[in-house]
Amino acid sequence: MAPTFDVAVMHDFFVDRLVHTKSLHKMIGMLSEKATAGGGGLHGVPQEEVRGGNAVNLAHALARLGLRTLLITHSDRNYEPLLRRTFEGLKAELRVKPTPAGLTVAFEEKVNVMIGDSRGASDFGPSILDESDWRALENSRVVCSVNWAANLRGTELLVALRKRLGSEKTIFIDPADFRDRVPQFKELLKKIAERHLVDWVSMNEQEGIASARSLGIGTGDMGRMCRELAGRLGVVFDLHAVKRSYTSEGTRLASAAVVKARSRRLTGAGDVWDAGAILGRLKGLDEVPRLRLANRAARLYLESEGLMPPTREQIGPISN
Repeated sequence: MAPTFDVAVMHDFFVDRLVHTKSLHKMIGMLSEKATAGGGGLHGVPQEEVRGGNAVNLAHALARLGLRTLLITHSDRNYEPLLRRTFEGLKAELRVKPTPAGLTVAFEEKVNVMIGDSRGASDFGPSILDESDWRALENSRVVCSVNWAANLRGTELLVALRKRLGSEKTIFIDPADFRDRVPQFKELLKKIAERHLVDWVSMNEQEGIASARSLGIGTGDMGRMCRELAGRLGVVFDLHAVKRSYTSEGTRLASAAVVKARSRRLTGAGDVWDAGAILGRLKGLDEVPRLRLANRAARLYLESEGLMPPTREQIGPISN
């Protein structure tokens, strides 16, 4: 029987308040001045409120690319309509657990700095999944567990996924920015290497460097670092860095140049990159074309209006 879903994604849903500024350092200074003067308001700061969370962003990008997508996430009643509107008309099934949505304030300049309140995203363990959820995961070609950084039960969830789904199921993880949980993440890396919890890891440049340092791997050469991380963990390791993206399974290394984008935003770009990388793998692309596809998806998103990942048509032909 053919799988019901191409990709299943868990777990986090955040409501993102984007604060746009030309100079984050200048804004920090102005906030400090206001606080020193006894408080007050800063006026004329452009802002917008959008749906977010790594899992929601990834699932949305996958569905926009035409993949049959399952999203298992969480929300309270106040924000669930925002979540569901995001997926209207797409090949996506949403299973929403009744725990509060996370909240994030993201300051966007040339970099983005986020302040998060994880809420329900911090307590998403295997007990939240019912039998119908497990059957749906079993009937998915790839299972993605993302934003481990926000989920205090993230390792427990991965252990349960591998135990229940078996060694043949492809399990993907993008942990998000774990740098305030480095000791716990180091333990996760040890379990990945020893127990084959996941098959496929994706990180951005800073996360990759932090992982390498925690394992005593040199960080001077991004390609070599990617290959050593893959070999040490026994996984396919994708690394999307500023100038190039890389992938390795521990022996071979492939890379592709990143074309500089006229960025309208930064939040969510890594999730769209992951979606392109997953699409490329499901389509059987060789590694360099797969990386180029992921780079193209992220660039189109960064240059788009309205926070929209690219559609399959916008991506263009997919081939080696």
